Amino acid sequence: MRELVAAGFAAYRVGGCVRDRLRGVPPGDIDVATNAPLDRITALFPSARIVGEAFGVALVDGIEVATFRQDGPYSDFRHPDYVTRVSTIEEDLARRDFTVNAIAEDLTGTIIDPFHGRQDLEAARIRFVGDARQRLREDPIRALRACRFAALIGGTLDEAARTAIEAGRHLLEKVPRERIQLELNKMLMLDDREAALLTLSGLNLLPHVLPALARSIGVPQEGHHAEDCWVHAVKTVQAVRKESLPLRLAALVHDIAKPHTRMRGEDGIDHFYQHETLGERLVETELQNLRYSGDTIAYVKEAVRHHLDRIMFRPEMKDATIRRHMSALQHLPVRDLLRLQLADLEANLAEPYTRAERLDHLRYALRRIRAIEAQAHALRIADLAIDGRDVMQAFHLPPGPAVGRALALCFERVLQQPQMNTRSTLLGLLHEQPGWRHAAGTPRNNKTAADTSAS
Repeated sequence: MRELVAAGFAAYRVGGCVRDRLRGVPPGDIDVATNAPLDRITALFPSARIVGEAFGVALVDGIEVATFRQDGPYSDFRHPDYVTRVSTIEEDLARRDFTVNAIAEDLTGTIIDPFHGRQDLEAARIRFVGDARQRLREDPIRALRACRFAALIGGTLDEAARTAIEAGRHLLEKVPRERIQLELNKMLMLDDREAALLTLSGLNLLPHVLPALARSIGVPQEGHHAEDCWVHAVKTVQAVRKESLPLRLAALVHDIAKPHTRMRGEDGIDHFYQHETLGERLVETELQNLRYSGDTIAYVKEAVRHHLDRIMFRPEMKDATIRRHMSALQHLPVRDLLRLQLADLEANLAEPYTRAERLDHLRYALRRIRAIEAQAHALRIADLAIDGRDVMQAFHLPPGPAVGRALALCFERVLQQPQMNTRSTLLGLLHEQPGWRHAAGTPRNNKTAADTSAS
């Protein structure tokens, strides 16, 4: 900013960095607005990299520097069709989404606030700059941003914003799924993610984000929980303290199939048989629709499938059973599974365990898991003392399903008796139990069907 001002240009900090400073929190990214044209910005800063030539935006040492502009119409519901250069910061601020983001600050610390964003910030209120309906038509993702910013400042939306968002929520269908994913991710990483998600559902936006999960709103869980399925999901997300996006995403959708599997028994208690199995399939569809990565989807699916495997509340469980649970997790660390289960319990308003009791159970489970890990037991087929090449060489076999069955037999036995994980012991086991050579249901000799019937 100093270089721009020294060169005779106006320059201001704008947007989130000013908002955060006024809130008394460390600013994140720093954005600068200036009346300097792009060619002068690049001349003043040789290291500048143009990142939006049509919009007059350059990146200078990690700081986004943009020329004052006004935006034209948004035909694609994301980018303006064209921009017009303007001469004042007030004109530039008029194009921004919310008043709390339309505040500027010069080098002396003087605040420029033509839309009273500072007043809205003090009142913890999210208000659109100008016509709320027009702002949403320009970029419908602002509906989700409004939920996020309201939670960020610990506030609410003003009535005009709420009315415009509810009336224009269908416009979210025009937004690329990747952008919706990005906004959901940012909500999940907030300190008060519960507030953001409840605002989202309160504005009827959830069907446009996670339609299968939206069916959980208002679905009761009599006999198990005091809260409905959606509120429980939200509280589970809030209870996940680890700053892990995949884990918080898994917490959000862990009971996604409950509305599809709910059955009320004669005793008045709701049952959700196999909801973890159906949930795995629903989650895959939902997350693929939002363009999540394959790794994230695999992690969340595994979390949904195993979230009922209560290791920490079964002290009588044998080490072999715990090893089997651990070996079943290919994408989800076992500690994250425990974190999810603890959050699931903490979010249950009818949960009989105190927090101290839950922590005691968790510590107990972690001690047992650490003991198993310290012994370096085989928890994957790849950890066996033999591999497919050993099986093929020892039994003169070509590659094929029989090799996989042999390794599966060895792995199951090693889970029960870890000391068997030596090359000689496992090959001896395969010699002693040759049934693995044959697929289930196939004849184990060379007799024909006619021979069999004749005998």
